[in-house]
Amino acid sequence: MDLHPLLESALPKLLSHSREYALIVLDAAGRIVQWLGASQQLMGFSAEEMIGRHAGEIFISPDREKGFDELEMAIARESGRCEDDRWHVRKDGARIWVSGSMEAVREESGAVVGYVKVMRDRTDLRIHVDRLESRLLDCEAAAQRTRAFLRTLGHEMRNPLAPLRNASTIIQRTNDDPRADKAVEIILGQIEVLTRLADDLMEVSRLDARKVRLDLQRHDLRVLLRETHDAFRQSAHEKGLNLILMVPKGPLWVDVDRPKFHQAASNLVSNAIKYTPRGGKVWIKATQEGRDVLMRVEDTGLGISAELLPRLFELFSRGAAAEEAAPGGMGIGLSVVRELIDLHGGSVEARSSGAGKGSEFTVRLPGVDTQGQHIDG
Repeated sequence: MDLHPLLESALPKLLSHSREYALIVLDAAGRIVQWLGASQQLMGFSAEEMIGRHAGEIFISPDREKGFDELEMAIARESGRCEDDRWHVRKDGARIWVSGSMEAVREESGAVVGYVKVMRDRTDLRIHVDRLESRLLDCEAAAQRTRAFLRTLGHEMRNPLAPLRNASTIIQRTNDDPRADKAVEIILGQIEVLTRLADDLMEVSRLDARKVRLDLQRHDLRVLLRETHDAFRQSAHEKGLNLILMVPKGPLWVDVDRPKFHQAASNLVSNAIKYTPRGGKVWIKATQEGRDVLMRVEDTGLGISAELLPRLFELFSRGAAAEEAAPGGMGIGLSVVRELIDLHGGSVEARSSGAGKGSEFTVRLPGVDTQGQHIDG
């Protein structure tokens, strides 16, 4: 078939890449007039077999039925160029993933005289993408199974705790032996630990599934932190730690779900106490920076390695030093903290100079002014 001069002039530059690319030249009606470059290697058809046929014949039947071949030329006419990635079938029946583009060639008047279509075999890339997508689906399925397991484990752990607590209380009331009192005290303390762990297991599964609903109320952050300080004062004293509360004179208003905020704050403070050696200090601080109201929990404890910091808030993430100091932990608490604070529209971050140099956790929440409006920084 005769080639329009404008189409013919476009070929030398395109043919310089012919080893990797199939070059197909079409007339204005979409019929193939040139079958060049790697066209035969890519599609398996010779030039004699393809010249004169409509370009839509290289599309698979479902795509032709949906009009994708005509749409490609329409987009090229309208915008000058159309990029298109899709499956094609070679002459031998093999499926190949082709990355292609089509450009319209125009006269000075703007009339389209034809098209140049460039195609490249990217089956290897598509297979790689498909494998990654398959792995992602497998990971999502595994995550769903993990959530279901955590939820079930949390329920199963809670079931025997109430009878154990009741039995311990009965022993404590009916036995005058001081040694029994001490044993019951230890048992009740461990029951509380298991209860918090069960609560965290159930909470992380609900948070991950976005099933948690917040009851937001206006609170003075200083009051919330005093409550947290009072709740942990005794446990810090028993471990020989100095638990220090530092808040400003004026109120720091925030809209939070009180129980959920206390859960997040308690996880941070209990971790600081757990991982700070006897004689150390733990600070609970409140301040404001611009529009943000901040809670900080700082300690002189084990610190956090640089390798662990980027994944510290991931589920089940736990450093070797933390495992040595408190064996058996599951690395759930900080993941719960992050999810809860995120639900409040805030953020949490951790800083540490390294192992043995303490750590600092900062919770940022949107501040509210005295008129109930969010503070504009």
